[in-house]
Amino acid sequence: MKNIFNVGLLIGALFAADAAMAAGNTSATTANVTTTIIRPISVTKNTDLKFGTIVRPGSGPGTMALTTANVPTVTGTGAILLPSSTTSPANFTVSGEGAQLFTMVIDSTVTLTNTAPSGGTLTVTTVNDAACTTSCALPGALGDVANDTKLVNVAGSFPFTSLTNTGAYAGVMNITVTYN
Repeated sequence: MKNIFNVGLLIGALFAADAAMAAGNTSATTANVTTTIIRPISVTKNTDLKFGTIVRPGSGPGTMALTTANVPTVTGTGAILLPSSTTSPANFTVSGEGAQLFTMVIDSTVTLTNTAPSGGTLTVTTVNDAACTTSCALPGALGDVANDTKLVNVAGSFPFTSLTNTGAYAGVMNITVTYN
C-alpha cells in the first residue's frame, strides 16, 4: 500500500511539473550588452616653469610672481628680474577621449632646493589656468580624435629676502590626471 501511495505521489508530481512547463506558463526576456572603449588619458610636459634670474632685495622681503600668461612681477627694495632672463609657465597637454571627465591634481606648493654649497630652500605656491581640478572635461566628442586635448599652464610665486642664499634653486612639480 505504501508503494502504491509513493507511485501516486510521483505521478502527481510529474503531471504538476508538466503543467508548469506547458505553453503560456513560461517567460523569457532579452538584455542589451554594451561597452564603450576610450583612449587612455595622459599628461605631457611641454615646457618647464622658469622664474629667471632674480637679484634679491638690498634689504627686507621680496616676492617673485609669474602669471600663467608669462607676466613676471618682482617686488622688494632693489630686487629685479634680470632683463636677459627667460621666464615661462610650465605648460602641459592633457590628452584622452573627447568629452570625458577627469580629475587633475597639481602640486599646490613646490620646494626649490639651492644646489650651491650655501644651501637653502624656497617654497613656490602654484597657480594654473585649467579652471578645474575635480571635474575637468576634455573638449570634443566621443571618438573625436581631432579635439581631445586640453592645455594647462602652471605658474606661481615665492617669497625671498635680502638674506636668501644665492645659488641655483631647483625642484620638481607633479601633475596627475585620472578619468572620473
